[in-house]
Amino acid sequence: MVVTQQVVDPSRTIVSAKSWYVIYVKARHEKRAYAHLVERDIEAYLPLRKEIRQWSDRKKRIEVPLFSCYVFVRTAPQKFDDIYATAGFVRFVSVRGKPSVVPDNQIENVRKLVTYYPDDVEVAETDYSGYDAEMIAGPLTGLRGKVADLVGGKNFIVMIEGLNKLLRVKVHASEVRLIDRSAVQK
Repeated sequence: MVVTQQVVDPSRTIVSAKSWYVIYVKARHEKRAYAHLVERDIEAYLPLRKEIRQWSDRKKRIEVPLFSCYVFVRTAPQKFDDIYATAGFVRFVSVRGKPSVVPDNQIENVRKLVTYYPDDVEVAETDYSGYDAEMIAGPLTGLRGKVADLVGGKNFIVMIEGLNKLLRVKVHASEVRLIDRSAVQK
């Protein structure tokens, strides 16, 4: 019997595990792109937040994408071709030419924020110079981020890697514990 050994070149290793990626879609095509992905059995996530819109004759509460022009997809790199064919697809969000991977726990954090604070969660466009903190009460217990003081409450900020966006939600001061003990709480 002859036994052959196959030498594997690590630079040509095929990654088959699914990861979360961010795709950039045409403006106002987020829901259409999401529906198209789901129809084709591609795991996708489109975080929505509730917002009140004013028309000339009425106000209406609607769901709008939390991140304009972005949809999250969970797939293996070998399946990227299926995503390129998505209605409204523009490109993968990438760093140094490679599609950005968003860790599973961060997708879960976005889900929690949108589920438990659908009216209050918002994208923060500026970086906050807050203190490292952890949620110690409520539905976000264990979630780590930054906290910045505001009159009447505290803003809890969570960074979403791979998208370089900050999510902000106002929480009660008793729900947050500072991690940096040397910081003085005001």
